[in-house]
Amino acid sequence: MISRHKFFVQKEQIIGNKVTLTGSDVSHIRTVLRLKTGDSIQVISDSDKWLTVRLLEVKAKEVHGEVIASKTVSLESPLAIHLGQALIKGNKFDVILRKSVELGVRSVTSLKTERCVVKIQQTEMSKKLERWKKIVLESSKQCGRTQIPQVAEEVETLETFCRKNNDQDLKLVFWELEENTTLKNIKLDAKPRSAAILIGPEGGFSQTEIESIREYGFQTVSLGPRILRAETAPLVALSLLQLLWGDLQ
Repeated sequence: MISRHKFFVQKEQIIGNKVTLTGSDVSHIRTVLRLKTGDSIQVISDSDKWLTVRLLEVKAKEVHGEVIASKTVSLESPLAIHLGQALIKGNKFDVILRKSVELGVRSVTSLKTERCVVKIQQTEMSKKLERWKKIVLESSKQCGRTQIPQVAEEVETLETFCRKNNDQDLKLVFWELEENTTLKNIKLDAKPRSAAILIGPEGGFSQTEIESIREYGFQTVSLGPRILRAETAPLVALSLLQLLWGDLQ
């Protein structure tokens, strides 16, 4: 199978069998990849199809192409996981984003909690958000996702995240002080199709925060006897959820 360069486009950019690429995709095609008329790329547009597109025109501000093949794929997990991750130090949040995309997360929300060391000023948020969305887009291309996971537009409080995810089938908070409940002994009436999960910062969640989270119907869950680092916990949690109810085998 020929490996082609992948591009995500909005549905509005596909009319019939014609595709128009704009923005940064144009410069990437023209100056980085140096593709020309007649070359082919792969286009994905938030669906279960990969479109093979032959380039018709490579202009300075737009690239036009036509769909010459379509392939239905099944790469999105049947379990839609929405991750609420407290801000952590350094570039570790970036690492979590990359790996979460690979593990099939549907959305990621950055959270401010009592023990967060990191503080993001409002003036910094636009640059952070731009960087995070770029990471998610590139990771989606790399691992062959057909949908780009959403990144929340702002850093949210625990209360906001809990309210927004009130209707998820599973609502879990992974807490190092939980001694009894693990994912294996959660009793469910039916296989869950969606899950909201909460992961704390380096210092974990406070007892007050846990009590508040529980009031929103979230269940505390343990990830085992060892204390996991803040950047390790979400990856373990996502892997286990995908193994139990998603598409990891």
